[in-house]
Order: sequence, then C-alpha cells, then structure tokens
Amino acid sequence: MVRKPGRMYRNLAKKAYTRREYMGGVPGSRLVQFDMGNLTEDFPLEMSLIVEEGCQIRHTALEAARVVINRRLQELGRANFRLKIRVYPHHILRENKQATGAGADRVSEGMRLSFGKPVGSAARVYPGQKIISIYTLLPNLEKVKDALRHGAHKLPSPTRLEMATHKVSGIRATHVKIAEERVVAPPVAAVAEAEAAPGTEEAEKGAEKGAEKGAAKPGEKGAGKPGEKGAEKAPEKGAGKPGEKAAEKGAEKGGKGEKHEKHEKK
Repeated sequence: MVRKPGRMYRNLAKKAYTRREYMGGVPGSRLVQFDMGNLTEDFPLEMSLIVEEGCQIRHTALEAARVVINRRLQELGRANFRLKIRVYPHHILRENKQATGAGADRVSEGMRLSFGKPVGSAARVYPGQKIISIYTLLPNLEKVKDALRHGAHKLPSPTRLEMATHKVSGIRATHVKIAEERVVAPPVAAVAEAEAAPGTEEAEKGAEKGAEKGAAKPGEKGAGKPGEKGAEKAPEKGAGKPGEKAAEKGAEKGGKGEKHEKHEKK
C-alpha cells in the first residue's frame, strides 16, 4: 500500500469521525503501548512535549516518536523513568481512492463529496496540548530533553518542552511549572538541503579554484611574460641598436673627413 504524505491529513478541516461500527475494515492502529518504564514509582521531575499548533497526528507518526524516545531512554535503565503517551488516535481518516496510471484521466474524477474508505486513524490535537510526558529523576534531565527533541522531529507541528515538578501526596498530584524550551523540528526539505550542502560547497570551491588557476596561469604565461619580453626586446632592437649604429657611422665619416683634409694640406 502506497502511503500518502502527512500534509494531506494534517489540517483540522472537518469534524472528527470516530464511529467505527458504521464502517468496516478500519486499519489497526500502530500505536499499541501508551505507558512504558517504571509504572509504580513517583518521580519528582516531569518533562512534557507540547504542540504549538492544532493539527492531526497520524498513528504512524505517534508510533515513530514513541520508538525513538523509548530507545534513547533505555540508557537510563527501565526503573529510572516512565514514558506516557497522552493522546489516542480516535479520528478515522478516509480517502476516496481513484484510478491512476496511463489513460486514467477519463475515469479518475470520482464522485463529488464521496464518503471514502478508511485508510488509518489520527489524533486531533490543539495548541498547548501535551502529547508525551516523561517522569524521571533530576540527574537524567539532559538525556530526557535529548530524547524528546528527537521524538518531536517525527510530529507535524512545532513543539516546545515544559519542565515541571511532580509531587504526589495521597491521592492528589501537584504540578509546578519550572521552565519551557522551544523545539524547532527541521522540515524534510531543510534536512535534504543540509545533507546536500557539503557536496555543493566543495563543488563550488573546486570550481572557484579551477577558475582561478585557469585564469592566473594563462595570464602569467600568455599575457604577462610575453608582453614584458616583447616590450623589453622591442626598444632594444628597434631603438637602441639602430641609434648606436648611426652614431658609429657618423664618427667614422668624421674621421675620414679629417684624414682627407690632412692629405690636401700636404
């Protein structure tokens, strides 16, 4: 089955539809675990991943985020953390499948406002809602932050981290917010550009070096040195030597004239 991009189901465009009994063949949710780690300990620190925009998060994206976060938290030990997924993919995603391929343009228009067939499920979230929470000890703070940042990259909304103290006294639980930190999830296009950037920079540098070499060497050999030699040789051959020869000839004639005068006197 070809999975379509998440941007097709990201926006909260329609009302939620959760009545599974009226439709058959709804694909099962990939997200099947919602609580992991030590479920009996009361940890003093709570780190939560909060979305900043309202959107629909598909069950596959939630499962991808859970897998990444859980894998990175295994370094702390199973007894030192608790991971909780705080949303459930209730909303059923439907799609009106159409014919594709060569010659399908005449039959691919389909029915207007058709109900469609179920293709998956998604969780409908709103700004400021907690998606994932981790309960742990204070020394594990940096590793928990790193795990949540990597999990946030799997979600379609900008997110932020919220740190709070979690104190349980009897039945009541007290939450005191300590700090917030925004998580910027890079889009796929930016990641692709970042991966391709080193190659393009090297290619540009190589092209610049090649252009410099190609321009400098021909200029030195073809323009500078031949021009200098030609300019130096031309005055020597054209101006200096002919002048010297004319002076020598004039001096010789002058000497012959003196000899002729002496001969006449005699």
